Amino acid sequence: MLKKWNLLALLGLCLAMPALAMADTPRPPIADKVEAYRGPQGVQVWTLRVGERSANQALVQVTGVDNDWDKRIQKMDVEKTFKDVRYSTQVNGKHFIALILDEGYGELYLPGESKPIKVIADASLAQDGNPEYFLTDYLQQGDGK
Repeated sequence: MLKKWNLLALLGLCLAMPALAMADTPRPPIADKVEAYRGPQGVQVWTLRVGERSANQALVQVTGVDNDWDKRIQKMDVEKTFKDVRYSTQVNGKHFIALILDEGYGELYLPGESKPIKVIADASLAQDGNPEYFLTDYLQQGDGK
C-alpha cells in the first residue's frame, strides 16, 4: 500500500514539474496594451510588444484564417521604417514579412497565400485584449510555435 502512495506522489510531482518550472521562469517585460486589427470575414490580428523596447520584438497572433498560423502566437521581429512598421519571422529558414502596418491600416501576409489580407486597427477589439493573458498564452504554447 505504501508503494502505491509513493508512486502516486511521484506521478503528481512529475505532472506538476512543468508548472513549477514556468513559475520560476521570469516573465519578460511587455507593453501595457494589446493592439488589434480586423480584416474581412472575421480575420483578427493581435500584437503585443515583448521584451525591452530596444529589442524590437512583438508577439503576433492571427485568428479567423484557414492557415497553419490560425491561433498560433509567434514572436516576431519589428522593424520601424520611415513609412511603416514591419513584423517578420522565419518561414522555412527564410526571412518572411508577415505584417506591414501604416497609421492604423495594414496588410497581413500568410505563408502559402498569394494575396495579402487588408486589416484596419480596431480600438474596441484591442480593449478586449489583456497583455498578461496574451503573454501567458504564448508561454504556455511552449516554443511559441
